[in-house]
Amino acid sequence: MKKKEPVRVTKPTLKIANYLTSLKGVSTWGLQICAETNLGSGSVYSVLDRFEGYGWVESYWEEDNSRRGARRRLYKVTPLGKTALKQLIAEHSPVHVPAEKLKKAQAL
Repeated sequence: MKKKEPVRVTKPTLKIANYLTSLKGVSTWGLQICAETNLGSGSVYSVLDRFEGYGWVESYWEEDNSRRGARRRLYKVTPLGKTALKQLIAEHSPVHVPAEKLKKAQAL
C-alpha cells in the first residue's frame, strides 16, 4: 500500500535518501544506516517506514543462518524509489533553491 500524502522532508530524510541512493541496488540494514549517517535508530527507522509506505524501499528478513545473532531486517530501494529518491535529493539540494527565495532572504 502506497501513501498518497506529501513527503515530509527533514535533514535525516535527506541523509538517508543520499545513503540509500549511494548503495546502487544493494540491500542494507537499519543499524548499518545509523552507523553510516550518524543518525539515531528512532530517526532512521521512522524514515525507512515512511519510504516503505511510499513504495520507495522494500524490506525483508535476512535468511543467512550462518551468521551469529538475531536476524536483520534488510532494506532495498525499489525501481520507483530509485527515481523518487534522486528527485527528492535534487529538489532539496542547496543549489536548487529558487532565486526568488534567495532575494527574499537577502532583503531581510
